[in-house]
Amino acid sequence: MAIQVSVSLCLIVIPIALSFLLSSHHFAIASNEIGNSLIAKSCNQTEFPDVCISTLESDPRSSKANLTDLSKIGFELTVNKSNETLAEAFKLLINASDYEEWARRSACYYEYNSSDSQIKVGLQYFDEMKYDEANRIVGLYNEGLNYCLVNLTVVELTERITFLKKFTTDLKVILDLLY
Repeated sequence: MAIQVSVSLCLIVIPIALSFLLSSHHFAIASNEIGNSLIAKSCNQTEFPDVCISTLESDPRSSKANLTDLSKIGFELTVNKSNETLAEAFKLLINASDYEEWARRSACYYEYNSSDSQIKVGLQYFDEMKYDEANRIVGLYNEGLNYCLVNLTVVELTERITFLKKFTTDLKVILDLLY
């Protein structure tokens, strides 16, 4: 009877142990992946892979980055592009030719300024390894981009904001890979 219980227990434990070892091996390979192959693998899971790949490859640090570093680089690129867009929105505001244009641009600037502040908070969460909170903030930032794009149609910012919408949509997918 004792032998039968031992054999039965072994028949249960061995497949579980093998399953664990094989899945750990799979994750170890994925977590050790770096550089361009990681960029391609990660970005090909996104909605806008061409935007994702070209943006991440534009930063030389990406060529040696693991998934966490790549996510951080993506966040930093978003913050930089967001700052540039905020500066452009301010230029448009101060160069408005009439009151109606000034009012539209002013509303856009102040709403965008709020979104710009959010993405910086998201980067702080990322640095604290609160990836789910960082990802939530990226989602809020992405939604906030619609205000200037759709509600106010500040056409001078359309290209910049469209890029940021696409890239932050992709960044959310990459951040999902961290947890």
